[in-house]
Amino acid sequence: MYFKYFIVLCILISLSCSKSTISKTIDPPPSNTVIPSYELTWQDNFDAPKLDQTNWYHRYPGVRHDGFNDTTSVSLDGLGNLIIKVYSDTIAGIIKHHTGMVATSKEYKYGKWEVRAAFINKSGSWSAFWLQSATMGTPIGNPQLAGMEIDVVETLNNDGRVHQNLHWDGYDVNHKTTGFITGDLGANSGAYHIYTLEWTPTFYKFFVDGALTWTYTANISQRSEFMILSSEVKNYAIGSWAGPINAGGFGTFKNSQTIMKVDYVKYYKLL
Repeated sequence: MYFKYFIVLCILISLSCSKSTISKTIDPPPSNTVIPSYELTWQDNFDAPKLDQTNWYHRYPGVRHDGFNDTTSVSLDGLGNLIIKVYSDTIAGIIKHHTGMVATSKEYKYGKWEVRAAFINKSGSWSAFWLQSATMGTPIGNPQLAGMEIDVVETLNNDGRVHQNLHWDGYDVNHKTTGFITGDLGANSGAYHIYTLEWTPTFYKFFVDGALTWTYTANISQRSEFMILSSEVKNYAIGSWAGPINAGGFGTFKNSQTIMKVDYVKYYKLL
């Protein structure tokens, strides 16, 4: 009897040792995994007295959705920030909402884009850092050639989440889109966060404060695109996208709290 117990005990010890050995075995990463390398080749820290218009231009001046893009909404604060402020004024009894949008004069392809920004949106407004090609939607059905809209970060009123979206094949009947929404990261709190896009010929990778949030590997744009910083307004229905614009608008230029602040924008070329 004691001999049988001894045999059983040996078997149990043997099994225990085997499980312990298996649990400590770690497979090495695949030998064909290639980690992209990047080199910083351009940045704007917004330390100059005014916006450098050799690097940036005011995009879509005039009516844009339910707002009006003009230069008064875009400024540098003297503290190293680009400011885009949404505000309203009333002329001849008509409320006009002022918005701002700037884009880089140069286009870029493949690499890493990084922006450190803070957002405060109010109902009816949203702000973003995004890329777009000059030929987006042409030709239809070939976003690799035509390019895409790549939203590195979009932020909304009363929403601390980060919206990361892709759009291609134009904005009409052929329009296609996909995206990812993070959890509540305090994106609309007025606190700075770092938003990053890695773009190679085979993938887009999106990050917030260094943490990977979304990877996309289909129909990647293979053409150069320009960077855009923007705040926009549109009177959406309650519960949809940015929501309705409040009856009183966004406040005057002096007291508006609908503000996008950008500490820097950086571009790292893919090596």
